[in-house]
Amino acid sequence: MNKVIIGLLAVALFFGCGQSDSEKSVQPTAQQVTSDKKQEVAQKNQSVEQKKSSIEFTLKTIDNKIFHFVEIPNGFKIKELEGKNIFLVFFGHQCPPCLREIPRLIEMQKEHKDLAIIAIEVQGLSTQQLQEFVKAKGINYNVISMGSSMRFINYIQAKAGWNGSIPFLITFNKEGKVVIIHTGGLFKEHLEQAYAQTNK
Repeated sequence: MNKVIIGLLAVALFFGCGQSDSEKSVQPTAQQVTSDKKQEVAQKNQSVEQKKSSIEFTLKTIDNKIFHFVEIPNGFKIKELEGKNIFLVFFGHQCPPCLREIPRLIEMQKEHKDLAIIAIEVQGLSTQQLQEFVKAKGINYNVISMGSSMRFINYIQAKAGWNGSIPFLITFNKEGKVVIIHTGGLFKEHLEQAYAQTNK
């Protein structure tokens, strides 16, 4: 019985006044108005702080280009790639579908001047090994090693619900918004479709 009464009291406290109390006309006091203003200012300050504390990543390619990723709602702004559609690809040097996709991405990079491809190798090649791999494959787009981007990789896994399967593609339009998230290799025609959809 005591437990029931305590439960009912908790419900009453949570929902506040009953109907008869809520119908009373109450004018706010000067103290209440001041308190409301303080709360409004605090909320604005909190909003400003949230903007200031946007998540940022600085990623360096194997040829020492720097990209600054700044999180925006549903995407990233990359200062160095403003006005570009972006393919962000996670791949591995021992992954057959990834290897088949590389020549297709090379063609895409040649054909679309407003497309920037950033590929992150996630099977553990060192920077030097990756440089040799890129040279051997004739890769003409931006490549980043896993060692220099672990925090970013972990973030993408959590944010996109990515389980680590590769190749893994995220496309961003010119405003930095995510358009497509896809796991698995794509033929050239499907990459072209992804580009067209991203470029709308």
